[in-house]
Amino acid sequence: MNKQFVWSTRYHYNKPYYLLMQKSCDYISTLLILCVIVLIIPQFSLAQANNQDSQKVKVMVLGTFHFHHAPDYFDILSPANQQQLDSVINSIAEFEPTKITLEASYKDSAKFDSLYQQFRAGKHQLTSNERQQLGFRLADQFDHETVYPVDYILRWPYQEVMSWAEKNQPSFLEFYDQWQKKGAVYEEELYKNATLTEHLQWLNSKSYRDRLKKLRMKRLELGAGSNFVGAKPISSSYERNLKIFANIIKYAEPGDRIIAIFGASHGYFLREFVQMHPDTKLVETLDYL
Repeated sequence: MNKQFVWSTRYHYNKPYYLLMQKSCDYISTLLILCVIVLIIPQFSLAQANNQDSQKVKVMVLGTFHFHHAPDYFDILSPANQQQLDSVINSIAEFEPTKITLEASYKDSAKFDSLYQQFRAGKHQLTSNERQQLGFRLADQFDHETVYPVDYILRWPYQEVMSWAEKNQPSFLEFYDQWQKKGAVYEEELYKNATLTEHLQWLNSKSYRDRLKKLRMKRLELGAGSNFVGAKPISSSYERNLKIFANIIKYAEPGDRIIAIFGASHGYFLREFVQMHPDTKLVETLDYL
């Protein structure tokens, strides 16, 4: 048999097998590459996401009642309440804050820094205000050099709204009266029978925020289509809290863990702004109470 013929026959006979093997190798190589991508890329993305998350500013909005405006029968300076306050502070301290911001005017920063330094030096006795009872004590516990007043005072048009409602939509006044009475009964129960932790848990709950939201939305109806008087309070609240949040951001540095101690009615707005900002992350207060 012709050798050339034999070689040619074998070559052509084995070519499909060769091509099949080549394609199989290519397929296996591609599969291996895909496996590597599937295994490595998510890990890389997760590591990158974790790094980005670690650089975000963590913000806890701690809503409180104003200690110095509490009913006469409640005294935050009493031994029993001071003991409960110690418990609250120890719980909140697990967040390990790097900065404490306060509901005090940004313009009064020097005044509050001076008071804080005097307190740290043993030359100032804390007042009943939550800015000092919570803010100063938390900051001192973590050896912070200063505290950060971030409030922005803005006129709230309460009387204008109520006067308009009295003349034009008295049904709102009936709603408001019932809303206020129900809240007053519950608040009295908290002051008299709840622990300080339980009181603060309520003020930082979704139920509390929903209760305030209901009032704000009902009030929004006042003057709709004419003078929109009912929109003025919530517009004022948004402006004030936006400026408060801007002051918080002014002091924030990557990786900070900030506590904002404010009256609980600010909670809805400040929480929203923290969640909206790309460089901040909201920390649930109830996780630490």
